Amino acid sequence: RNSVKAMLVRRTSHTARLVASRVPLQAAAAKRNLNLHEYQSAAIMREHGVTTPKGGVAKTAEEAYAAAKALNSDNMVIKAQVLAGGRGLGTFENGFKGGVHVGIKTPEEVKDMASKMLGQKLITKQTGAGGGGCNTMQGVGDAQ
Repeated sequence: RNSVKAMLVRRTSHTARLVASRVPLQAAAAKRNLNLHEYQSAAIMREHGVTTPKGGVAKTAEEAYAAAKALNSDNMVIKAQVLAGGRGLGTFENGFKGGVHVGIKTPEEVKDMASKMLGQKLITKQTGAGGGGCNTMQGVGDAQ
């Protein structure tokens, strides 16, 4: 009985080594073929009838202020648009903490935060020390 078990273990490891030796390293790693920011994905979903949070996109602090005013909400969320996970826990190169902020009450607060985010690199667990550039931010309010 033990010899059968040992034979199965040897055969399984041998097969695993054969398969591993024939699979190129690049093929084993996931390859990203499509990179969309959250606001771009939301626009596509809205075009196809999916309900998404009402929001706006900004490339400057002034645009962020205007978008926040248009939302007319006292419970907004702003999000740095960086192609990386962990944005909420990230830190900008200027020391500003967090690429996602929840519960913002006024357009003035949005403008202030946007001025600290836009044009900066956001460093997250996925970007590494080099960070990812934040040139766009999304502000959202209620679902539409």
